[in-house]
Amino acid sequence: MSTESKPLVFVTGAAGFLGSQIVHQLLEAGYAVRGAARGRKVAMLKKAFEKYPQFETAEITDIATADYSAAFEGVGAVIHAAAPLPGRADSETALNGAIEGSLHILREAEKAGIKKFIATGSMVTFPENAYGPNDWVPVTKEQAVEGNAFVLYIAEKKFGEQAVLDFADKHPEMDITIFCPPWIFGPLVPGFEHIVPEPDFAALSTDGFVYQLLRPDNANYHYSPGVLDVRDVARIHIAGLTPLTRDHPKRVPIVSPYPADFRDAIKYISDARPELRERLADPSKVPVWPSYKLDVDLAPVEKAFGISLGSYKTWKETILDTIDRFIELESHWKSKGLKVEVPAAPPM
Repeated sequence: MSTESKPLVFVTGAAGFLGSQIVHQLLEAGYAVRGAARGRKVAMLKKAFEKYPQFETAEITDIATADYSAAFEGVGAVIHAAAPLPGRADSETALNGAIEGSLHILREAEKAGIKKFIATGSMVTFPENAYGPNDWVPVTKEQAVEGNAFVLYIAEKKFGEQAVLDFADKHPEMDITIFCPPWIFGPLVPGFEHIVPEPDFAALSTDGFVYQLLRPDNANYHYSPGVLDVRDVARIHIAGLTPLTRDHPKRVPIVSPYPADFRDAIKYISDARPELRERLADPSKVPVWPSYKLDVDLAPVEKAFGISLGSYKTWKETILDTIDRFIELESHWKSKGLKVEVPAAPPM
């Protein structure tokens, strides 16, 4: 696809961990991008990507109710990467908002004549070691409302995805794809210093679990097997803009083909970055699981979107690149006279 034929892509959650990586890769690939954010994040996002003349921002205060008529002007594709954050609203409001938010932006896209829509789903915490496009986390809406913030988050993703699939069935004229990654780790995007100019652990999202490897008494680890490098998640979303086949799956589980054990992660850092050894977590506190990967058939991802099995980032690459980026971010914060401390509480 030539630069001239690439559509203007609208990205929700553009200031987030995953959304900013998607924006970065789109811009590097020559796409024009309009990134959505709200409040003070709008100016921060603009600063983060100021070297790209084809980047612009749009302030969307509420995904579930906003008027997108101006924001969608000239847009050819939407990547909906915004994720509901646990604990930001009461349970019932949060669950309904996640579902209605997905449907609202789809309706607005349809109204604007946008035919390409890609959403970020999730397969986090599925209890088995296998996962397919028709598998769902066994949580009900009632359990979500009564449960903790993380159970609510999982339910928001599940029922939001189901709403998108139902919409897709009723609107075959739109090319709608949901990519469902597990736990996402990886280096923060270049320019993230402008999006998070001071220590803000919540802004690190799931990557906070990797950052906490730099705390000797750390006991926080993700809760189930299955990971994927944020750079791979982003490039798969972008590949969804130009599928190799018209008849491609609508819901696509994606995962690293490599096992991801945090004991190995600690060893990688210790061996490659000896200056950090005194900061490292105790590997004996890492949870022991029967398996450290999810058994997902990645052949459809290669066949429909061209992502070859040998192209995924290894666990070692993910860990070392992420830790190096966190050290850069710490240095940036310290240069501004800010206090930097790895938090003790889990990221989510």
